Amino acid sequence: MDFTWDIIIILLLLGSLFGILSTITGTGGGVFYVSFITLFFLIPINVSIDTSNFIILLTSASGFIMYLKDKRTNLKLSLIFSGFSIIGCLLSTLLLVFVKIDITMLKLLFATLLIIIGLYMVYKTIHKHRNSNNDNNNKLFNEDLSFLKSIDYKTKLKKTIPLFLLAGFASNLLGIGGGVIITPALNLLLNFPIHYATAVSTSIVFFLAIYNSLSKLLFGQVELILGLLMGLGSILGAIIGAKISKKMPKFYLKLFVAIVLIGLAIRMYF
Repeated sequence: MDFTWDIIIILLLLGSLFGILSTITGTGGGVFYVSFITLFFLIPINVSIDTSNFIILLTSASGFIMYLKDKRTNLKLSLIFSGFSIIGCLLSTLLLVFVKIDITMLKLLFATLLIIIGLYMVYKTIHKHRNSNNDNNNKLFNEDLSFLKSIDYKTKLKKTIPLFLLAGFASNLLGIGGGVIITPALNLLLNFPIHYATAVSTSIVFFLAIYNSLSKLLFGQVELILGLLMGLGSILGAIIGAKISKKMPKFYLKLFVAIVLIGLAIRMYF
């Protein structure tokens, strides 16, 4: 594959844009990467998925470091949650060995689930905004993880384990990162404030991407130069995205996450 200067610039710029969006929303950004690589370079979908997983590793690593520096993520919880997601990855890998899966049908089902989650987040966000203090909804994150003490996440974890498994399964199979499931799971089921839900989701996606990238580099087909060019742009985008997220009031951040989820779902239909 020939990389002229105009293509290199396009890859760096789009990588930055996708990195910003994925870090703000904690989604990983795989839907952006897979769609662009497949449509722009006419690369087979399986190669695009493998390359996307590699780019997600670079993006999420940068976002993880930024969020860790800002004290918006928790390493212990991220490792625990990502453990279940990695199990989902393993299940996906084993299933692919024995069963031929119709990825198109799987994407349609997954997109439908995303739309339902996105619409529910919009409803919950607007409903809560109308019934609460506007000042509270306009708060930025308070650089304090003490809220974890008031969240009974250990009891509620049983409800979210299937979603963490699904996130890992989908990330390995579709190259989407898994954050599209993890962020709403943390926010809606475990009651993580949205600024922390996106940050912890990015951390989980990072550990998940380590497994996915290693497996794809060893057994898949990664377009390494393409992945590195988009990845370099996405690293810068992740740094910018973390700074933007820090300044967004939680009401608008929730709506932004929900709208992006719905937009990604609609994109997956086509």
